[in-house]
Amino acid sequence: MKKILITCSIVLSGFAFAQEKTDNPYLYNESADTSAGDTFPGNPGDPNAAPIDQYILLLALVGIAIAFNYGRRKKIA
Repeated sequence: MKKILITCSIVLSGFAFAQEKTDNPYLYNESADTSAGDTFPGNPGDPNAAPIDQYILLLALVGIAIAFNYGRRKKIA
């Protein structure tokens, strides 16, 4: 149990330091003159958005049904 807590704390501290803004060469320059319509390899735009927003409720219900079915089969076996 102690090893799990130590591992989790190390992983979470890594996530905390990833959000630090000082001396990070991978942050975008916020003063750049790029508009939302610009397309270049770093900002390809969204020509055909995936219509997953319409099916979120359906996907959640299917996930619950699959979990219920798996749990029921695991209990029987």
